[in-house]
Amino acid sequence: MVAKADETPIGKMKVAIYIRVSTDMQVEDGFSIEGQRTRLNSYADSQDWEVYDTYIDDGYSAKDLKRPAMIRMMEDMEEKKFEVILVYKLDRLTRSVGDLHGLLNTFDRYGVKFKSATEIFETTTAMGRFFITLVGAMAEWERGTISERVRFGVEQMVAEGRRPGGVLPYGYTQEGELIPEEADLIREVRDLYMSGMGYKTIAMKMNREGKSRRDSEWTSATVGYTLENPFYAGIIRIGSKTPEGSYVNTRRSERVKCIYGKGSHVSIFTDEEYDEIKQFMKRKTHSGYSQIKTYWFSGVLRCGRCGGAMFGHLSTRRTTTKGVVRTPYYICSRKHHGDKCDLPTFRQNHVEYLIMDYINRVQEDTDKLKSASLEMIADEGKKTTEIDKAKRDLIKIADRREKWQYMFVEGLISKEDIRHKMAEEDVAEQEARQRIANNQKSLSGIPRVTELAGLAEAWEYIDDDEKKEYIYTIFNRIEINTDLTKPKGVKNKFFDAYIQDVSFN
Repeated sequence: MVAKADETPIGKMKVAIYIRVSTDMQVEDGFSIEGQRTRLNSYADSQDWEVYDTYIDDGYSAKDLKRPAMIRMMEDMEEKKFEVILVYKLDRLTRSVGDLHGLLNTFDRYGVKFKSATEIFETTTAMGRFFITLVGAMAEWERGTISERVRFGVEQMVAEGRRPGGVLPYGYTQEGELIPEEADLIREVRDLYMSGMGYKTIAMKMNREGKSRRDSEWTSATVGYTLENPFYAGIIRIGSKTPEGSYVNTRRSERVKCIYGKGSHVSIFTDEEYDEIKQFMKRKTHSGYSQIKTYWFSGVLRCGRCGGAMFGHLSTRRTTTKGVVRTPYYICSRKHHGDKCDLPTFRQNHVEYLIMDYINRVQEDTDKLKSASLEMIADEGKKTTEIDKAKRDLIKIADRREKWQYMFVEGLISKEDIRHKMAEEDVAEQEARQRIANNQKSLSGIPRVTELAGLAEAWEYIDDDEKKEYIYTIFNRIEINTDLTKPKGVKNKFFDAYIQDVSFN
């Protein structure tokens, strides 16, 4: 039959081929990319369909629709570039009943049909939609069963002390070997925390001293995660998801169900040390420690009797006029943990008074202060000169060593002579290096007098966080002491005390 001249031939229906392979199905016959592509192209030819494009998600799970090719296909569908979507099997498209319903509704909205090449699905009738939904539910059930089996296997690995993959934490190589220098920093973070310093304070101190966390700075979050992570105590832990479907790092043991196992890797903390951290965290949260960062001197304040760190605490008392009154004070950490130290506790405003009094005494005589500053600058110049001279001496020693070696090779001096000369050079090198070390040590203790003056002037105008940062920037250590053991009658006034020693950054 010959078509009339005014009739337009009906074009072929355009089809979008969608292919998905997950990692564990790459090599299975029929589910590989080329296997699906060949069968789907053949099926399209049998239906006389024109293939508009082939969308391939290689190595993606069907747990959701966040797949690059899937997203691109849906965008093309909205632009009405094809009329049919063809897959090898339904589970190549999705395994979620919720996603399946959403896709079918979206296909209907844009007038696109759906077809599986190996299953009999028909989406234009109620019975066809019911059947495809039923199969989708079976696919979701299968995925859930697989997840349960995987979870069981992971839990069994943990119970046997084997780590179920993933990136190893800071302090270890990806082969599970301990990195000694990083382990030392982790132990230092623990010691600082047990001395009473908070997460933010520890991070500031470590960063200020150039002790970075590999190529990154420490933060409150990384300090907290380091202290809480049981892997450093030789314990492998795996936690489930939250009800919202997310994983957590902080306070994992309290927020989700966890499985624990004793690992075979080298630990950084002992079990007792890790338990001590957890108990200390619990006390800081529930036993009177302030979670508000009001302790200006924690981290630098030290006991003048035993040298232990002094950390902040809050006392609470109820009055008839002011209600509940909370007073920050400092206690020696060794005294708090039952060691034999009898230094009394100090209220924060008492420590503040002692430090300001120390600064005022330094500034009593302006001329003396200026003279001291000039002397310090001159002294610093002398130290620098001595260091430079010692470094030049080291270069000369190296040159002489080469000369002695050359003379020995040329037969100009004997074996005994060169042995004697090399011993002399070793002594000279040791003396030069000792001079460098001594002068650098002297330079580190020079008081920062101009910054002390600035601190005293700004103190009453800055907030708590700024006061803390100012203190940590200037001071490295402040030792306080008193000749009293049990001060009496000093409830509303300061008892006799003094600053025993100060060192600066």
